Amino acid sequence: MVKKWGAAAFIVTLAVVTAACSGGGNGTGAKPADNAGDGSAAKKDDVAAKIAEATSKPVVIHVFENSATYTQEQFMELYGSKVQKKYPNMSFKLYSANKNNGGGTLPELIAQGVPIDLVKVSGASFYSLMADNKLENNVADLVKLYGYDMNKLYPAVREQMEQFGSNKEIYGIPNATVSVALFYNKDLFDKFGVGYPKDGMTWDEVYELARKLTRQEGGVQYMGFQEGYGHIFPVNQLSQGFIDTKTNKATLNNENWKKLIDNFARFHTIPGNEFVANYSDPFWKDGKIAMVAAQSAGTWEFAKTTPINWDLVELPRFKEAPKAGAGLQLPFYAIASTSKNRDQAFLAAAYIGSEEFQKEFAMQGYVPPIKIDNLAGVLGKSIPQLAGKNLKAAVPLESAASPYPFNSYMSLVPSYLYTAYTDVVTGKKDTNTALREAEEAANKKVEEAIAAKK
Repeated sequence: MVKKWGAAAFIVTLAVVTAACSGGGNGTGAKPADNAGDGSAAKKDDVAAKIAEATSKPVVIHVFENSATYTQEQFMELYGSKVQKKYPNMSFKLYSANKNNGGGTLPELIAQGVPIDLVKVSGASFYSLMADNKLENNVADLVKLYGYDMNKLYPAVREQMEQFGSNKEIYGIPNATVSVALFYNKDLFDKFGVGYPKDGMTWDEVYELARKLTRQEGGVQYMGFQEGYGHIFPVNQLSQGFIDTKTNKATLNNENWKKLIDNFARFHTIPGNEFVANYSDPFWKDGKIAMVAAQSAGTWEFAKTTPINWDLVELPRFKEAPKAGAGLQLPFYAIASTSKNRDQAFLAAAYIGSEEFQKEFAMQGYVPPIKIDNLAGVLGKSIPQLAGKNLKAAVPLESAASPYPFNSYMSLVPSYLYTAYTDVVTGKKDTNTALREAEEAANKKVEEAIAAKK
């Protein structure tokens, strides 16, 4: 299997996802669709009959979440209870990385004989959790059998899902999309008489806004711009990856990363707009920052408590690549090779990725990975504080940056880039030195990891 992936992140906020599924079954006796990527060719009556057969007996679906804090209650609230309403004979047992709660690492659980059915993964974690533990399970046959319509996936989502294998294998069903956007404090723009940001702006234009909005007034220092670099860099608009998947060498010391770092570092040369490591309270609570580039569509809990009058626009673009939006973070439920309920696990994941489920989830502000009718009309409608907000800017579904190569060693690299970045923006090192040293250190770490596996 070729280990590569699209522009993704490492720790992804809870959400839901993927393609539409119109049926299910137990895997016997169905005529497969002609196109492995388009389950809609299966007859609806046949699909419905197979779903009924597969879900006719009680089964327990064992789910693994690679988090020490994620709970059974959270899973049931977001997903499990809704799947049970659709398929009453399904129940769920969640395993997390919390050993004090009956969990553990995935290898530990496998060694204990736990028959894991579904594993939540995203990007590099697919390789570290699934590939490294030999849990990959190509479900292209179930896609055909149960009429799962891959054509309902947004092209950027489908492209990422098909890059985990060497021949467009399908290992799971995406349950959400997450990206980054530019949030802004309308109160500060009004206070200083500056026009609001707009979709389609360039970074140069936003830099000029930041200069106008960085000022001191009434003894208060207001800042024009801050950024969540740990969210932006993994989905960067230049499609720059972290590692060469053929050589396992870090790819940090290059012109793309230099361009990205220098783009953001210049904001912090504006007097009064020094780099702030944690911008959350200064922006959402204190109202002292005019704009932040931050993760979007993972959760909107902040909207329920913030006192500021805010909105958002698409992440600004580089003038050299005006059509490239931010990339996508794409969490998905992968079906494990250890599953004793393979068809049922697929049906559970597929229902989470169905239009029926995703429409309800979209009302909570989650952006679906599939095309659903009237998305703009339902997105965020269950959260009053999101009324009138430019939510379509949260995830660039139609213009996401192209994916970049990816493998299990990639997760070792980003921390070195982030250290380099903070060294630059705080004036400790110049960009060239920081990136050269970061790449050298990352390569040493990867080499150690490779040696440890031999």
